[in-house]
Amino acid sequence: MSAIPAVLLAVATELAKTAKSSMPEIRDGEKIRREWFENGIYFRETEYSGEIFQSQYDFRQRKSRRVAVVK
Repeated sequence: MSAIPAVLLAVATELAKTAKSSMPEIRDGEKIRREWFENGIYFRETEYSGEIFQSQYDFRQRKSRRVAVVK
């Protein structure tokens, strides 16, 4: 691997760690359904006790939040 892709991978790994550590902790029995990055926000969708929750970490504001998803 050349130097540029290695550096980009290292930066992306650190950003993902920052986002994950800033989000609300996964509760006992909570399962991650999917995770993705979109428009400067890292998203995590989980299921807990039959309900679906979405956690978000906004890199620009450096804030996280968790909301229940109504379907």
